[in-house]
Amino acid sequence: MIAVLLRCLPLGVLALLAACASPAPYSDVPLRPRAEVRDFGLEARFSVTHEAERYSGHLSWQHRAGADTLQITSPFGQVLAEIEINPERARLTASDRRVFEAPDAERLTQEVLGYPLPVSQLASWVLARPLGAAVSVRDSVGRPQEIAENGWRLVYEYLLATPDALPASVTASRAGGPELRLRIEDWSTP
Repeated sequence: MIAVLLRCLPLGVLALLAACASPAPYSDVPLRPRAEVRDFGLEARFSVTHEAERYSGHLSWQHRAGADTLQITSPFGQVLAEIEINPERARLTASDRRVFEAPDAERLTQEVLGYPLPVSQLASWVLARPLGAAVSVRDSVGRPQEIAENGWRLVYEYLLATPDALPASVTASRAGGPELRLRIEDWSTP
């Protein structure tokens, strides 16, 4: 059960948040400055490394007005988990139709995976927007290249050279914890 559920780790997933050396082409469609993007959709390949285990697959994520819907599939397209998060609850439906629920996503990941993930921060992190007292390193056009926040280290790559470009890849890691990699193949913003 843990092996199947660890495949769901990118709740950050979702995500969090593909371990490829260079990002693949994707459609970066910022209709407004990146700092103003609130709702988004993304399609990404992911990999999760935790202890000696590594899992990979595809993540489809819709983030709308405080609600998230994620679908995690294997590299061959089999649905591994469907996740719904809203202000009232977080719910994970596994491929075997077992359902796990908790008041919030952090408690859900604690219950399912055995440790909490900073799910509430992932929507901002995937957009390369540091929160709170984060420390960030910026690239030559002013975009976050690296963010350190709440014990997590986030590293970004961009394909486009514009200041408002959305990330093409995000790596989130924590000392002694999991490493999540997203290679974003497509962004959509309403």
